[in-house]
Amino acid sequence: MALPDVPAARPTAAALAWLTHWSTCAALVVLVVNDHVAKAAFGTWWTGKLSDLAWLVVAPPLVATALAGAAHVAGYRGLTARVGSGVALAVTGAAFVVVKTNAAAAEAASSVLSSLAGPSVVLADRWDLVVLPVALTFAYARARVSWTSRGVAPRAALVMVLLPVTVLATAATSATHRVGAQQVVVVGDVVVVGDSDSSDPASASWYLGVDGRDWRAVYAYTDEATLVATTVQRTGGTVASACVAPDDTPCFRAADHGLGVDRSDDGGRSWQEDWAVPDGALDELERRYEASGLFLRTVGVTILPTADGFRVYAANGDDGVAVRAEDGTWTRIGFTYRPGTELVVPLPGEPTTLDHPVPMGIVLFSPAILLTLALSSRRVVSRSSSARSATGLGLALGAVPVSALAVLANQGWAVVSGQEIGADVFVVGALLPIAVVASLTAVSAALAVASAGTQGPRVGWLAVLTGTGVAVAMTVVPAPVLGGLASAAVVAGGVVAIAVPRR
Repeated sequence: MALPDVPAARPTAAALAWLTHWSTCAALVVLVVNDHVAKAAFGTWWTGKLSDLAWLVVAPPLVATALAGAAHVAGYRGLTARVGSGVALAVTGAAFVVVKTNAAAAEAASSVLSSLAGPSVVLADRWDLVVLPVALTFAYARARVSWTSRGVAPRAALVMVLLPVTVLATAATSATHRVGAQQVVVVGDVVVVGDSDSSDPASASWYLGVDGRDWRAVYAYTDEATLVATTVQRTGGTVASACVAPDDTPCFRAADHGLGVDRSDDGGRSWQEDWAVPDGALDELERRYEASGLFLRTVGVTILPTADGFRVYAANGDDGVAVRAEDGTWTRIGFTYRPGTELVVPLPGEPTTLDHPVPMGIVLFSPAILLTLALSSRRVVSRSSSARSATGLGLALGAVPVSALAVLANQGWAVVSGQEIGADVFVVGALLPIAVVASLTAVSAALAVASAGTQGPRVGWLAVLTGTGVAVAMTVVPAPVLGGLASAAVVAGGVVAIAVPRR
C-alpha cells in the first residue's frame, strides 16, 4: 500500500517556522550575547568563530523569510519552500565566502554595518571558513523539516518580536567597543592613525591617508594591520613632540593636559600654546559625547611636509584627530578618517543638530493622526455610530501614551551629530534605543491607524495621509521651526478635508 504524499508547506509558513524554531532562537541568543558581552570581555579567536557559527544559523531563515515575503507580494507562485530555503542557504554561504576571503569585501561590509549599527568590524579571515560546512549543514537539516511542517503556525506576536531582533542582531555582528585615536605617525607621504582603547599598536585598527586624504581602513588583527604596526614601531611610533625638518624649527608637542598642542620657535627651549580646547569647553564637550570614561587628551603629534609647507596632526584620544593646516589654522576632524563617519562633535558655541534613533518624522506619524482626529472629533462623531466611535476612542486612548513614550524615548536618546547613538548604553549600544523606539512607534502607529479606520474609509485614509505628510515634512525640511510650520499646515489641511462633508 502506497503511503500518501505529505503536503508541502507554503514558502512563507515554512520560512517562518524555520525562523521561529528553538534552534534559530538559541543561535540568535548566542549571537547577541557573544557579540555584545563575550567579545568585550574576552576578544579572542573563539568568540569570532562562535559569532560566525551563530550568524550562519540565523541568517538563512531570515533571508528565506524575506524571499518568501517578496514572492508573496509580487504574486509569484512558482517559489516553493524547498527552493526558497536552498536559495537562502546559497546566498548566505556565498556572501560569507566572499567577505571572508576578500579584504575589499570585508571593508565594504564593515562600512555598511557601521552605518546601520554603529562602528562594526568584519575581518577577512580564511580560517573562518572552517565553520561554514558545519553551520550550513545544521541549517539545511532544520530547513528540510520546515518544508513539510504542518505543526502550529508561529504566532504573530512571536514573529513580530523575532523579525526585528534578528535583523538587528545580524546587522550588528562584530560590533566594536569605543576606541580613540591613540597613534599618529607619518610614513613617507602617508598619515597613519591608529584607533585603539590602549597605547598598544598591536591592538589598533589603522587608517591610512595619502597626503592626509582618501583614508583607507586596515582593521585590527589582520596580517596587514600587523605589518602596519611593525612599520609604525620601526619609525619610532607615536611621539609627544616633533620638529619640522631640516632646521628643527618650529617644534610642536602635546600639551601637558587636556586637548592642546604647544609650539616652540627656539628648538624647544620655550613653549607657547598653539591650539587648545579650554578646560570649561572641554567639560561641555565631554557632556556632548554622552559617554562615560572618555579619554580627552592629546597623546601625540606628527608632521607631514607638503608642497606649501607642513601640516601637523594631533591624536586626541576619544576626540579623534586635529589638524594644523599650512596657514597655521587648526581644525578638529574628529573621526572623519573612519569610513562612513562624516561629522565632528561641535565645540560649545558651534551650531549643533541632533541625531535620533528613529527619524523624528516617522515617530510623529502617529501623533499627527491622533491630533487630526481630535481636532475633527465633533464632525467625525456626528457622522459615526456610537459603537464605532467608542471603539475608535478606545484605540486612540491606547495610542496616546505609547506615542508619548516613543517621542520621549526618541528625544531622550538623541545625540549631537558626530557621535554614536547609544554610546552610553551598556553592552547593546545603539541596538537598544533603535529597538525600543521602533517598537513603540510601530505599536502607536498601528493603534492610531486602527482608530482612524473605525471612523470610515474616507476619514481613515485622510488621517493616514495627514500623518504621512507630517512624517515627510519633518524628514525633508531640515530646520525644526520650518518643519513644525509645515507639519501644522498639513494637519490643518487634514482637519479641513475631514470636516468638509462629501458631496
